[in-house]
Amino acid sequence: MEAQRGLNHPQPVLQEWIQKDFGVSGFPRSIHVAGTNGKGSTITWLEVLLKAKGLSTGSFTSPHLLEHRERLRINGTPISNDQWESLFDESAERFIERQMTMFEMDLFMACSLFQNEQPDWVLMETGMGGERDATTALDYPVAIVTQTGMDHMAFLGSTKEEIACSKAGVIKPSMQIITAERNPACLAVYKERAARQNARLTVIPEEIDHEEDFWNPALPAYQKDNFLCAKTALEQAGFSFSVDELRQAVQDFFWPARFQILRADPLLLLDGAHNGEGIDALCRSLKQSPWQIEQIYFSVLADKQADRMIDQLRSLGARLTLVAFESYRLGDLEKLAARHHLEQIDFETMIKQLPSEQENTLICGSLYFAGDVLKALKAMHGKESR
Repeated sequence: MEAQRGLNHPQPVLQEWIQKDFGVSGFPRSIHVAGTNGKGSTITWLEVLLKAKGLSTGSFTSPHLLEHRERLRINGTPISNDQWESLFDESAERFIERQMTMFEMDLFMACSLFQNEQPDWVLMETGMGGERDATTALDYPVAIVTQTGMDHMAFLGSTKEEIACSKAGVIKPSMQIITAERNPACLAVYKERAARQNARLTVIPEEIDHEEDFWNPALPAYQKDNFLCAKTALEQAGFSFSVDELRQAVQDFFWPARFQILRADPLLLLDGAHNGEGIDALCRSLKQSPWQIEQIYFSVLADKQADRMIDQLRSLGARLTLVAFESYRLGDLEKLAARHHLEQIDFETMIKQLPSEQENTLICGSLYFAGDVLKALKAMHGKESR
């Protein structure tokens, strides 16, 4: 299944298949989440906020960290391997006949799951962009566009404005749109598209009201916008939240590999920030935190703005080491090391060093890298416990 990568089929084709397979054009209570960064976190905030209201959720996100089944969740919990295999088997013939991509298969399995489970709310994350993304083939009453950043430029455009035009494709007639966008040019794109589609656009507030009553200061600053996107979207859908409900949602929030503390003292912090805007948000959050990072292990995929990311990380004043992990998309770390005068090590060496690391340490640069770190540490702890 994971070998079936490539460009998605045209929207009309996907819409025809969805109507044929499921008899619907979308789910009546659903939220579509797009944006360069923060999509997965925003869906997790939606899950915990709806849970605080006693409502169930079905979520589709990507990529996964450890196992492919993580992409499909009911009430925040990934489906079981048996469920995954059953969903795949029931549609396998159609998948092969239609020559569907992995992402399309994931989406159709999610639709099947949600039709079977009937959660109160369906939460869908775009894979890339918006206009041509497979998830956009469905109709939604509400959409969120977090923020626009420089990522996937080969597919979405070489400027933020061009990328915003692609992401604006999620805006459909008469829907509610919520955004955390601050860039004037990008915001103008979303406003123009919303006006054309007779959609209502809401820009989230810059601060959380009465955050001292419920917010967890241990959460990174960048999560505030994601929280506000989720809360604002649900308020536009008719919800209101008490302080106790907000406090419960904040207490329940957890999204792995996003400012995840793997060890408290000395600090070992894992974050999946994987583009310039993500690294910038991570650095801002760390500068507002009580920690001083002393060692950074960094890896990066070939299609990312690696030089910009390295320059941003250097503002933390920490020692920076490049790490080569197993990925066909890995950047040319040797050239990066030579250009920036950095040490490069392999993944296994880093993993062996982590237990004895005596400095506050950050691991970042790629969600795939972060996933491999979690797998390796899990395997290491499993061996130690035997």
